[in-house]
Amino acid sequence: MLPRFLEGIRFADLTWAGAGPFSTKLFSDFGAEVIKIESRSRPDPVRVGGPFKDGKAGIDRSGYFASRNTRKKSLCMNMKNDESREIIFDLIRRSDVVSNNFGPGAMERLGLGYEDVKAIKPDIIYLSMPMYGEDGPLANLTGVGMTISAVSGLMWQTGYAGEAPLGPGTHFPDHAANPYHAAFAVMAALRHRRATGRGMKIDLAQVESTINCMGLSFLEYAMTGEERPRVGNRSPHHAPHGIFRCAGEDDWCAVAVTSDAQWLAFCEVVGSQALSSDRSLDTAAGRLAAVDRIEAELSKWTAALPAEDVMRRLQARGVPAGVVAHSKHLMERDAQLASRGYWQTLDHPEIGPSRFTSPPYRLDGERIELVRPPLIGEHTEAVLSGILGYSPDRIAELRTKGALE
Repeated sequence: MLPRFLEGIRFADLTWAGAGPFSTKLFSDFGAEVIKIESRSRPDPVRVGGPFKDGKAGIDRSGYFASRNTRKKSLCMNMKNDESREIIFDLIRRSDVVSNNFGPGAMERLGLGYEDVKAIKPDIIYLSMPMYGEDGPLANLTGVGMTISAVSGLMWQTGYAGEAPLGPGTHFPDHAANPYHAAFAVMAALRHRRATGRGMKIDLAQVESTINCMGLSFLEYAMTGEERPRVGNRSPHHAPHGIFRCAGEDDWCAVAVTSDAQWLAFCEVVGSQALSSDRSLDTAAGRLAAVDRIEAELSKWTAALPAEDVMRRLQARGVPAGVVAHSKHLMERDAQLASRGYWQTLDHPEIGPSRFTSPPYRLDGERIELVRPPLIGEHTEAVLSGILGYSPDRIAELRTKGALE
């Protein structure tokens, strides 16, 4: 069994929804003890937002929640209850990281701002993930992944030439940009504390984090004063470069010719006399000038073939190509993912045996073995008694007072 190299690190995790829980999942999968602080009266929105197993709604049946919270522990408490304040203070005293993705001021109103937390745990690492950061003229505005895609410019950039912006089709900031930036910052803070003994506050502005993933566009504007136009799946350097309709109900294949040698192989595979005999297409500049004609010829060829055939024929001649896969294809037909054991089946008390995505990295050749996500409040008593040392009578008293809801 691969050792979990973050064992011994504990999070008091107040994050919810998308980016925050995905950030702390990266730590829990590697062995950190992430204690997710929840409330039945105001649950994590992805717990109640689905998609639900078999279409049956339930607070412990959300696939979205399950995928973002593997191996975590769930501690239920009513954060507005005075007794709960002491519980979370006791937990923070025994934790290494406090994490939240609320708007500015929310933690302070709970008495859990950085200065409050630092007073009881001087070397704490404090992760805050507000949309715009904690200062500046827009700091008090809040939003979710799609909002961040809009205000960062990602929406504006994503679309077809001459058409309105479409956006990336998913909450890219929640799934990629912000969780990994946050995790990197926390790892750096942990290393800093190990070297110096000092904690740190991390103010991660999610808009800024997302902009960092679009650096080339901003660099281009800074150098030329011109905005990068929307180009769909085309490339400013190569042609053909895009996705093309194949035989089937909604099947597509991505094709990218990135060199003159690939172009010659491409022409032989496609068998288009009109393309192969045109010497003006032997260079990248010539192909870019004729991109509409090339794509029309390619589309005629791909439309008659299954996407897998298009991919195999082109790949066999060294031309980059890949099926545009949907979820069913990836889970049932992708031989690469199957051979690496990418899908892990975990048994869950509410949703039964279900498949989960593995972390996309291995250590010494071994994959990270996942542990199922928690039921809401599943570890409340274990945390209170095992970590905080509360007696059964004390726990019963807290329940009576409404602190553990």
